[in-house]
Amino acid sequence: MRTSSRPAAAVSPTASKQHVRVRVRLFARYREATGHERLDVDVPEGGTVETAWKAIVARHPDLARYRPYTLFAVGHNYVEPDHRLGPDDELCLFPPVSGGASL
Repeated sequence: MRTSSRPAAAVSPTASKQHVRVRVRLFARYREATGHERLDVDVPEGGTVETAWKAIVARHPDLARYRPYTLFAVGHNYVEPDHRLGPDDELCLFPPVSGGASL
């Protein structure tokens, strides 16, 4: 996966209150903790991955403890928490991947 970050846009207090629905795919411990493979969250237009994370944790508070270890991806790219989400984005949450062996 590549790393990408779409900078968060500044949102004016007078901006319209439009929301974007984001599909979230949950892997490993996230799926086990929620009992769901997928869920949808609404974030304000211009919302970020961090905004979506907070919406998910509001519904599933047990996930909060995993935040320091959570990897985020949108499409086929790793993204940072300040990555701005669009209406067709699919956000994936998964734990760090480790392993492999020296040959």
